[in-house]
Amino acid sequence: MLVILYRLFHLLDPVLVPLCFVCAWAFALSLVWGLLSFIRAAAARAQTMHQIPCADCQFFTNDHRLKCPVHPRAANTEQAIDCFDFRARSPFA
Repeated sequence: MLVILYRLFHLLDPVLVPLCFVCAWAFALSLVWGLLSFIRAAAARAQTMHQIPCADCQFFTNDHRLKCPVHPRAANTEQAIDCFDFRARSPFA
């Protein structure tokens, strides 16, 4: 039984080495592709989150119970990007 397996592996050796080489490189490239797509998605998400104007609004309380008395459900979310009630905080207040 072992002799048959030994001969089988020696017959398949010219095929297995390139196949394993290609599989290893495909795995490495898929890891790099996944990492790059994650970085691209994280950068797009960060850019979207930086468009939220709530922290600069005069109605923003920075209290975890009620962040915005005007729109409490939309405070610090993507819904607040085009908020009609946004008022810039006065630098002297």
